[in-house]
Amino acid sequence: MALPKIGITCSPRRGLDYYAPYIHALEVAGADPVTLEPESFMSEPRAVEVVGMLDGLLFPGGWDVEPGRYREKAESESADVDPPLDATEIALVRAALRSQTPVLGICRGQQVINVALGGTLRQHIDGHDMHGQPRHRLAHSVRIEPESEFSRATEAGELMVNSLHHQAVNDVAPGLKVTAVSGDGVVEGVESDDGTVVAVQCHPEELVGADGWAESLFRRFVHRAARNSVRARETPMA
Repeated sequence: MALPKIGITCSPRRGLDYYAPYIHALEVAGADPVTLEPESFMSEPRAVEVVGMLDGLLFPGGWDVEPGRYREKAESESADVDPPLDATEIALVRAALRSQTPVLGICRGQQVINVALGGTLRQHIDGHDMHGQPRHRLAHSVRIEPESEFSRATEAGELMVNSLHHQAVNDVAPGLKVTAVSGDGVVEGVESDDGTVVAVQCHPEELVGADGWAESLFRRFVHRAARNSVRARETPMA
């Protein structure tokens, strides 16, 4: 049986080396990762076409989402943004949700999912950006909601995670629910009501091989993508 194809959005501005841990985590979990470069404008039909060629989508970490995407002005002129990446990921999130194609969001991925579905972001928070430290360093604990996919992957109600972000979800988008929070109230996980979307604020791709829950999170995502692939093959043509 063919491995499930998981699209991962990769900005040329970052370089492929930045995405290597995500690609590795997907391969370890049994997926066939497919890199997707951003397009300056991605129409709804184009997004539907791209999603239709995949079994799942992973939205990785990266730069800030441009505040205009959630109807706010930038609080800092020095913020690094990537408008083509924003446009591409937002279109893909919406197309994936409509087709119930499994989605995993990580860090920026969680934030862009929230924005794509109508939520907002906190443009800066203190105490969560541990850049300069090893990316696998565990920084703080999060409380995880029972019965969430995050809880099923971790088999825990509380967990130590790494932390490499200075932005976070503010107003939660319709159709999403909070599944994890840090001690200071920062949203650390969200999922869609229908189970299509699972997202975390930490970086499990950096913990694969060291923390079993991280690999479990990816394996469960790949399993959902494989089930989506089977469903697509079994759906009769109109």
